Parts: sequence; structure tokens; C-alpha cells
Amino acid sequence: MMRKLQTLQVLLFSTAFLAAQTAMAQQAPEQSSTPDQEPAAETAAEGDAKVEGQPAVPTSEGLETTDDRSLSDIVVVGSRIYRNRTDTIAPELTFGQEFFQKFEPTSVGDSLKRVPGVAFGSDIGEYDAPALRGLGAGFTQILVNGRPIPGGGNDRSVFVDRIPAEIIDRIEIIRSPTADLDSQGIGGTINIILKDGASLPPGIITRAALLYYPDDNTIKGSGAVSWSGRNAAETVAWSLTVDAQQRYNPKLTREEVFDDNSPGFEDSENGLDLFKPFDRDGSVAVERTEELDTRRSFDLSLNGDITFVLGEQSKLRFDGFLIRTRRTDTEQTLGLERPENDDEDPVFDEGWEIDATEVAKEPWRQLNFGLSGLYETKWGNGMSAEAQLRYSQFDEESSNNTYEIDDDPFDLDTLDAEDLELTDDAELFEIDALDVNDKEFSGDAAIKKDWGNWSLKGGIAGKIKRRTFGQTIGEDLNDDEDASIVESRFKYNESRLDGFALAEFKFGGGAKLQTGVRAEYTKSKQKIRQDLTEADEEKASANEFHLNPSIHFQIPFGNGPQFRASLAKTVRRPNVDQVVPFRLTDDPEDNDVTIGNPDLKFETSWGVDIGLEQRLPRGVVGLNFFYRKVRDLISLVNTGVPVFPDEDPDSDEGRARIYSFDNVGNGKVYGLEFDLSAPLDFIGMPNTGLFANYTRIWSERTEPNTGQEVRFDGQPKYVYNFGLTQEIPSWGMSAGFSFRKQGQATSTFFGEEEFQKYEGNLEAYVEKRFGSNFVMRLSANNLLDARSLQWEKNYDGDTGLEIIENQQNGDVDNFEVEHEETSPQVMLTARLVF
Repeated sequence: MMRKLQTLQVLLFSTAFLAAQTAMAQQAPEQSSTPDQEPAAETAAEGDAKVEGQPAVPTSEGLETTDDRSLSDIVVVGSRIYRNRTDTIAPELTFGQEFFQKFEPTSVGDSLKRVPGVAFGSDIGEYDAPALRGLGAGFTQILVNGRPIPGGGNDRSVFVDRIPAEIIDRIEIIRSPTADLDSQGIGGTINIILKDGASLPPGIITRAALLYYPDDNTIKGSGAVSWSGRNAAETVAWSLTVDAQQRYNPKLTREEVFDDNSPGFEDSENGLDLFKPFDRDGSVAVERTEELDTRRSFDLSLNGDITFVLGEQSKLRFDGFLIRTRRTDTEQTLGLERPENDDEDPVFDEGWEIDATEVAKEPWRQLNFGLSGLYETKWGNGMSAEAQLRYSQFDEESSNNTYEIDDDPFDLDTLDAEDLELTDDAELFEIDALDVNDKEFSGDAAIKKDWGNWSLKGGIAGKIKRRTFGQTIGEDLNDDEDASIVESRFKYNESRLDGFALAEFKFGGGAKLQTGVRAEYTKSKQKIRQDLTEADEEKASANEFHLNPSIHFQIPFGNGPQFRASLAKTVRRPNVDQVVPFRLTDDPEDNDVTIGNPDLKFETSWGVDIGLEQRLPRGVVGLNFFYRKVRDLISLVNTGVPVFPDEDPDSDEGRARIYSFDNVGNGKVYGLEFDLSAPLDFIGMPNTGLFANYTRIWSERTEPNTGQEVRFDGQPKYVYNFGLTQEIPSWGMSAGFSFRKQGQATSTFFGEEEFQKYEGNLEAYVEKRFGSNFVMRLSANNLLDARSLQWEKNYDGDTGLEIIENQQNGDVDNFEVEHEETSPQVMLTARLVF
């Protein structure tokens, strides 16, 4: 604790000290123009990913950089903390690398925690699956350079914590899509644009960092080299970035279970008032688990591109990326239970008995890579065209191997979870291994014609997806009689053919209208072998067609605010494992069976965005209202079909039912989004930057099994960020802090209600610049030692029907309450530009 307080004191004192020098800095001799001192006319279009409503493409026009700065200006002198302003008609926020770089994020996920409206449901200290407007698991679309990429989850999610921050150029938050973008993404789209030589000034950037974790005195490292250049004739431009980093996250979890044997259970609403995570002896729980989960990762990434200028009107670009992750996850678990009396009731005054001493080792390997070629050309009569081919692949091999350790030599009075070590005499009793391969080959082409104040664009896009998912589950492996190993595998093939048309109109006064429609046809086929020891293979197929229109309107009011309004139809495709007819026995309860449904329809949504954005001389402030009406929500339901129709209806087997996934009704999500990014010129502090954003979210849906009105799963009530940065140009120094918090999230499942909340996360940095090409930063994350709290209301019964009845009546069987914490992180980074 002393180390944490000392770290916090040093960084916050440095920030306050530098901020106190603002008046002195204002009186210092005028320095050469820094990015935060550029005239508004020069910064108005700075960093724009889309200018005048043009669609996102990975390259810029010609070989022109986005502004006339050098790499030293961007990496060393750069001080912008405000988001870039865009002229797109559709609502979009763009955040350049400089917005994030001061805090030295390790990954895209680490960067996104500062972006408006992005929530996470990850373990504490991790930011893997972003959820725009709190909508994850397929509701948020992840693109890289404007194109989808395959990921590890059957829910179509992409874990962005593996994408290093060092290889990105900018991040675009597309709140409502245009017709030339994939319609997936009811919550919105996150477009990650990687670095490219056509928009980077020539030069070399090197980065080296040391990461220190004070809780256990652990040191890790990372490094990167980025090279961009072009030939003398400026007909060829290229870039190459290599990044290697170690990631480390030691998480300590304490969980307690309370039931009607626990004193105070009947009067408790959720078990939080009974929970004593740091007082094992004073606990009234019937079960307690203490777990140390240590995650060690090594990421190696490569991103490169080359662009050729073919004459005056054409370009050809090739690019590729590779991300390889090797991770070992070690879970050391101490399970405790109460001793029982003759009536099998727990006895509290006799303390605890050791129920389990386990160590789980999960070697985990993932590989992503992608290759693409993009051709762009123009004709003199206002015609332009582009065509792209792309191949992406994802591979994962992982195995969660759980070992049982003999607890005879342990003394509970001195034993903690972190004391458990994997020994040679430990017995392997459970495995859960995955083998995933996902390939996507896609292509698209578009042609556009301009006629003065209006234009028309049309195109086609196709994709072939091949996903193979294998799982091996072994149970009771240390028992020769009860040991079982089941291997299952399915293949999921998806073919897409899309077409779109997009028209844009410009009116007087700067008003613009963009409207279009996207037609998407999807055909899927599944093959499954439930048990690899059997030759039987099940097959299924489905197809679906959607017309997804969109319309976006923008009008500026002189030099005042800019008004935007959008209406668009979007879709969410079912999880792969929801459509594959895989049979899960004893699920959701004993004797029940759950089967996937190949005939599931897509979830669809009509969405509205209405916003005002005020451009400031430097920076921007915006307010946006959004509404999504989601139809054909997918949920697990009871089909009513008996698993054993010949059994006595009153027996356990006779009451068992078949469960499946179905489209069950509608829901709605709506909210307000505010964001501000600007220096404090208006109070005479041009070298002090402020950024702040707040998103408030409401949602409603009907839980199909209980009929209860609930929120969308995992969606927090709010997310907010704010921070300050202070520049002292005369000293060549700056400092700043950032604070983030998201509200309580609720999820409702079959037989379970889950709640989760996170404490606020504080970051800070201090930097010193040496000359024009070298900078050192001291940054720290999780300075407040933030923790997460999760609690569950669990409902029990002999059958699924009985569980539903108890859930409807609020008859709770037990509470589970979990507390999780991780270490703060301090990073020393050096950047050198050649």
C-alpha cells in the first residue's frame, strides 16, 4: 500500500506543480508554433479521416500527409488532447494517435477506454471486448482499415487488447453507418485505421518502455520501431512497424456464497451487506473461494504497407498485418466450505474446511494476419473507382488444464491462494481445450460520379467465411471409473453478397444530405460432429436477405453549431454457436437439452441519431441523442418438447425439456452522449487542455422465460471520462491525468441475475522533451487501485420449469458475491525520432 501511495503522490504532485507554472509559461518568450498553437484554419481539417463526406479508406489522397508536420512534431512536440474534427455527414468521431499517446496505452482496448460511450465487461485491469453504448457481443462492429476481421469468439466479437496501440494511426467511432459500410453494428462501429506510409512523414520512430507492477515488484518491457518513407519522385510510399510487448495482469479474487443457512440471508437484498472479502474468520458465508489469476502475455505484431502512384490519377496499395500472442494464464484456487453436522447443515463456529486446492494452467496461442490490395483511380469527368481484395485469418489453440493438489500438508491459518504451486504429484482432473480456425476472403468494388453539387456511388461486396471450431472436454480424469473425454467439432461456412447505392447532395448554406441503401444476402451452412468417435455428421443451412436504408443530414448554422440527423437500419447476426445444431446435455439443468437453431433470424434495428456539434477555434464540443428499436431479439427459450416423452411426467426425467434459441420480441436502447475536447483558451490558459465525455444509457427488453422487463445484458447505466493536460513549452515539459468510470451493469440469464460495477480508474503522466527528437514519459495506470464487484442472485430447482417459476417469484436460492482487484502499473517510456 505504501508503494501505491508513493507512486500516486509523485505523479499527482508533478502534475499539480507543472500546472502551477501556467502563468510563468504564458510570459516566457514565444516559442515556435506547436500543434496546439496552430491557427484554426490550419487545424480545421487536421487528421480528418473523411473529408466532405467521403467514405473511409486506408489511404489519403495522393501521397500528401494529413498536415505539414514532421514525425518530430507528431511524436515529440505534439500536444493535442482534443479529438479531430470531421466533415462527414454521418455522425462520426475521430481520435488521432496523439489523443492517446500521452498516456502511453499498450493496446487498442487500452486506448478506447478514453473514448465516449465505450464500455467494457472485462476482468479488472483488462480492456478486451469494447461495447459502444454498452452494447457488446456482436452489437458493436470492429473494423480494421474499414473491413471486418475474424475473431476468437463465436459471438463475432474481436478482442482488441491484442492490437498494439503503436501500430494504429487513428480510431473512428461511427455512430450510424453509411450504405457503403457493412450494416452490422447496432450499437455502432469502431474502425481502427493502421499506420500507412502515404499519410506519415518520412522517418523512423523508436520506442522502449519498462512497466513496473508495485503489488508484486514485477517488471515487464516493450519496444517498437516504425519506419516510413517515400522515393525522391514521391511515386512510392511505404511504412513498416514492428512491436513487441509483454502484458501482465495479476488478479486477486475473493468470492463468497450465502444461502438460507447464512445468518441474515432472509433479510438481505443481494448479499452485499453480508460480504466480508477481507475477513475470512468473520464471514457468514457457506462457501468461500480465494483465487490468484496471473496472466502473462507476449505480443509480437507487424504492420506494413506500400503505395504506388500510377500516373496522375491512380494508386495501388498493398498492406498486411500480423499479430501473434503467446499467453499463460495461471489460476491458483483455494476453496473453503463449512463443516457439516449430522443433518448436513453447515456449522459456522467451527471455522472453515479446505474443500479444494487447485491450480489451472492455460497455455493460449492466437494468431491474426491479413493481406489486402487496394486500387484507386480517377477520370477527368468526375468519375472515380476503387477495388479491394482482402484475406484475413485467425487461429487459436488453448487448453485450460486443472490440477488437484493434495491439501494434507496445508495449514489454513497461514495458507493463501498465492501459496499454491503446481507440483509433480498434482493430479490432472479436468481439461477444456479449444482449436479454432477462422478464415475470411473478401472483395469489393465501387464507382462514383460527381456532378457539381451532387454525386452518386454504387458498388458490390462479397465475403466468404470459413470457421472451424473444435472443443475437447475432459472430466474426472483422476478417476478411472468416472473419467470421460468428449471431443466435438463443427464447421460454419458463411457466404455474403452485398450491393449498395449512395447519393450525396449539397445545398446552399453548407447543408448536405446523404442517402443510400445496402442490400445484404447471407447464406450459411453448418456441419457438426457431436462426438468424434462416431461417424454421424449433422448438417444444416439457412439464408437471409435484408435491405438496409440510411439517410444522413448535416447543416451548419453560420460559424455556430453544426446539426446532424441520421436514420439507419442495422443488423446483428446470430452467434455462430446459436445457429449450429449442437446438443448440450444437462443444460440448462440436469436432464435438460439445449440445441442450436439454424433458422434464427437476424436481429434488426432502426436507429436515430440527432446531434449538435460546435467547432471551437481549437477543439470541439458535441451533444448527441440516440435511439435504437431492436427487433427479433435472440434468447434461450423452453420449446416445451419433453426430452424423455415416455417417462412419468412427474419424474425428474419426465419434467426435462428441450431448450433452443429463438427470436423472442423487441427491445429499445436510447441515451445521450456529450463530449468536449479543447484547450482552455476562453479563460486565458491556451496550454491547458481539457477533455470530458459522458454517456447516459437506458434500455428495455422482455426476458422471455420469466416475462420480466429488464435491461440489455452487460450494459452499464453510464460511462464518463475527463482529464486535463498542462503544457509548459518553455520547459519542454507537460503533465496530465485522466479519470474514467462506468455505472452498474445488469445481466439476466436463465436462473441467474448478475450485477457488476467497477470503481473509477485514474491515470497520470509526466513527460520531458529533449531537443526536437527525443521525449521521455512517466505514466501510471490504476493509481486508485480500482476494483470490481460482482454479485449474483441464483435460482434453483429440479428442472428448468421449476427454476423459471422461482425466478419469477424472486425465490432466491443463494447469493454469490465476488471482489476482484489488480495491481497499479507504472511505465517509463522513451521515444526517439530520426
